[in-house]
Amino acid sequence: MSKYFLLPLFCAAACLRAQTTPATPPPGDDRVQHLDTVIVSAGPDPRTAFDLAQGTSVLAGDELRHAVRSTLGDSLATIPGVSSTAYGPGASRPIIRGLGGDRIRVLTNGIGALDASNVSPDHNTAVEPLFASRVEVLRGPSTLLYGSSAVGGVVNVIDQSIPTERVARPFGGTLELRTGGATRENAAVLAADAVHGATAVHVNALTRDTDDLRIPGIARIDPEAPGDQPRGTLPGSATQTKSVSAGLAQFWDVGRAGVAVSHYETEYGVPTGDDPATSIRLRQNRLALEGDITRAFGPFRGARVRLGIGDYEHSELSGGTTVNTTFKNRAWEGRLELPHVAIGPLLGTVGAQAARSDFSAVGEEVATPPYVMQNVAIFALEEMKLNEATRLELGARAERQTITLGDVPSDLPEVPGYAARPHERNRDSGLSASFGVVHHPAANWTLAASLAYTQRLPAAQERYSNGPHAGTAAYEIGTHDLAPEKCVGVDLSLRRRSGRITGAISVFAQRFQDYVFEQELAADAVPDSANPDGLTPYQFVARDARFLGGEAELSLHLLDRRSGQLHLDLSADYVRAQTVPDDVPLPRMPPWRTGARLTYATDRWTFGAGVRRVFAQHRVGHNETPTPGYTLLDADVSWRLGTGRVRPEVFVHGENLANAEAREHTSFLKAFAPLAGRGVTGGVRLQF
Repeated sequence: MSKYFLLPLFCAAACLRAQTTPATPPPGDDRVQHLDTVIVSAGPDPRTAFDLAQGTSVLAGDELRHAVRSTLGDSLATIPGVSSTAYGPGASRPIIRGLGGDRIRVLTNGIGALDASNVSPDHNTAVEPLFASRVEVLRGPSTLLYGSSAVGGVVNVIDQSIPTERVARPFGGTLELRTGGATRENAAVLAADAVHGATAVHVNALTRDTDDLRIPGIARIDPEAPGDQPRGTLPGSATQTKSVSAGLAQFWDVGRAGVAVSHYETEYGVPTGDDPATSIRLRQNRLALEGDITRAFGPFRGARVRLGIGDYEHSELSGGTTVNTTFKNRAWEGRLELPHVAIGPLLGTVGAQAARSDFSAVGEEVATPPYVMQNVAIFALEEMKLNEATRLELGARAERQTITLGDVPSDLPEVPGYAARPHERNRDSGLSASFGVVHHPAANWTLAASLAYTQRLPAAQERYSNGPHAGTAAYEIGTHDLAPEKCVGVDLSLRRRSGRITGAISVFAQRFQDYVFEQELAADAVPDSANPDGLTPYQFVARDARFLGGEAELSLHLLDRRSGQLHLDLSADYVRAQTVPDDVPLPRMPPWRTGARLTYATDRWTFGAGVRRVFAQHRVGHNETPTPGYTLLDADVSWRLGTGRVRPEVFVHGENLANAEAREHTSFLKAFAPLAGRGVTGGVRLQF
């Protein structure tokens, strides 16, 4: 691991340790408790971020409102350890510790997004960040609860579409209007709750339009960029989005049951520099069912049931009107969690999960033949208390995946390693296990360590792709005989939740066997007849790989009184990934990042200013180019005008105030689409 990364981590740890913390704060001490948010995604038994072996982050309240953007990836990109695919204003998916795509699970209220965003970075997640009441990020392997495709982590967007509790008032909600920014956004968002007796209803609605992104300078810096390209805007990056959801829950003494329906649609440009421009028209209809039993029965302390059913479709358009390719995914996912009574020293949860995805693509650019994928799994999560200061966490999961192909074109080019037969059926099995220790050496301190072994089952596109993909400007080819991807990971964390300095420092190491990634092939690997546009050919290949890195997020509570709070938040993250034993860097790995943010808040006012430094990335993969570093400055202010039943709030956010040119090394489009230039967004939020 880079010595330049370890130095600030060790210095931060020394600062943490140097602050002695009394077991009980003295009377009149206004210091707040931190890291005490209960993590819903960690399982049925409530645990806070302070008490988990795994590293977690939560965005909620003012932090979420400050961070939220039009895409999920951009909304989370400032969290330590989380970066973004940065595919323009319309499509951006999270990357956790350098892992993305089918290694990250994006959930809505604990169930998969049921879209096609894991297939390609130009496919947006069918999840609306502005509906979120909180977002939980689990860093590192989360396969035990959520499946083999969560080897990199989990992002769970919680939107309360099915109410989880009855609000005190019979009716209330929030209306937000916002405008401006580098995208010239105009958006309106409504969230409303109503309660009658034991029945609760929740409604979300949104409309949002954005124009072509304002950027500093020119968009394209690739060798084939035209000399007369426009300055100051990113052509073909406008978006239009509408979404609505409605949910109902019925409460009883023994639990609750609920249902929600939602509709999401968006049309957004994919700024690849193509002429005519490429855009995507996406829609999803979704049904969600939830049930909780809170009373013990038999050997169980309760039960949780979740089911999601999705009907997803998106069309890739040329020139805004001509449909080139249409993707469809009819999918469902369900899970059952049964927390059991103590069995000797063990207390925990057993459960089962099942999912089915019927995926197809029809049109000019079909990279993957149609397939049906089915998954079934069983899992157990247990904990054992050794003493008042130490707890063990244990878990295991067994998973079975079946992929059945549909019709396969007979004229696909022959490439070594590729094979696909019509109606072929492929079965894979995987086992995962984890062991964690959580120790409290003193009041308000946690030392946590975890060891995880995971097996990720290959995705359909990694095995069976053979076709052009304009969204990544690539001709993608699968490898038929990919084995399950095995990973052994170690994670160490030090946390402090109270005092003048609070926060967490984590380091991790992961060793992969048969790590799958896209490797560039020779230009003539695919005949011109199959690749008339001359797209760069890539093949999914497997190599052993090693990941090392860490994150630090510290808060200095300079003033923490009822009259006002002044906090300085510091963050840093780093990941270094390469194949072994030849030590070739893996492509599109995020560089070292640091950040600082100063916030002052009173009952009515909040002022904030921040700086984020993203360093240059010179560790590049085969045929990959280095990416310059950049520095982003931002500032914001909000004013709460009332304290009664109706509480208006006016806010202004300024981003990239220095108008720096910024390109993400993690993006396939870094040579075509820089990040947003200077922008100021204003709005009003009305709570009623």
